[in-house]
Amino acid sequence: MKKSCVVVVLGIMMALASMFSTGHAADPKIDLKALTAKRVPILLEFGRGWCIPCKYMKPILEEMAKAYAGKAIVTTVDMDVNKDLVRSFNIRMMPTQVFLMPDGREFFRNEGTFEREQIAKVFQDMGVGVPGQQGVLPPPIPQSMAPQGQGSR
Repeated sequence: MKKSCVVVVLGIMMALASMFSTGHAADPKIDLKALTAKRVPILLEFGRGWCIPCKYMKPILEEMAKAYAGKAIVTTVDMDVNKDLVRSFNIRMMPTQVFLMPDGREFFRNEGTFEREQIAKVFQDMGVGVPGQQGVLPPPIPQSMAPQGQGSR
């Protein structure tokens, strides 16, 4: 009887824990020095697992990470785990995408969501070609899709 009560209590606790979890495993601590040592452009997206716009960005970032593998680094930065980076980059909202040159200097940032085509355009401006195509650059983003007053260069 005691065993079954313990099992039931543990089951309830696990169910409650899953209901209140963010559904997002904490990203590991980001080692910026290790990333910049790879000498490729870097896209850091700052966010949190419970953030709705961050969840919207997740499949876009996963796609871009695969598409630009070997040419650029695309990674997410959990703001709760990497508070030192949040402070050093002066992150004010989430999501925020920060593009870094291979030497670690900031090239561009955007606050809010950022579409695949917009990310590709920034990478193009950084000198990164279209994934899988040698020497071919993506078409320019139509002016209507360009971020309006969000980013800074």
